[in-house]
Amino acid sequence: MWPFSKKLDKNRIEMRLHYWGGADEPAWTFKLIVGGHEVLESVGLVHGQDFRVSNIVTVPDYRRQGYGTLAIGTLIAAARARGCSSFTLENVSPKNVEAVNLYRRLGAVVLPPAQVGGHSDHRITLGAA
Repeated sequence: MWPFSKKLDKNRIEMRLHYWGGADEPAWTFKLIVGGHEVLESVGLVHGQDFRVSNIVTVPDYRRQGYGTLAIGTLIAAARARGCSSFTLENVSPKNVEAVNLYRRLGAVVLPPAQVGGHSDHRITLGAA
């Protein structure tokens, strides 16, 4: 069950998850394409049992339409498929209220803020799917 606020035309959506780098800690890139237009990109790495999202960016015209939720849900599924026990969104600014609210709706717990910049990681513990 997805917490979408709007209906998405799933026939126009393409998603690409690509792992690269070392076998021990593979880096990854994720792209979400709608009607041939790249609307969201994310990068991260798998660190042990933690699937880490270092950066996620949505094209402004496509924000607040459910694409970020779709992307995070897809990446959580990828983390589970890799056998990860946690999913971490790194260095989230408290000023990015929409992202913070999305992560909390998906069950993320806010970790203590970093000393520099006041940004925090948000972690979701992955149970059985």
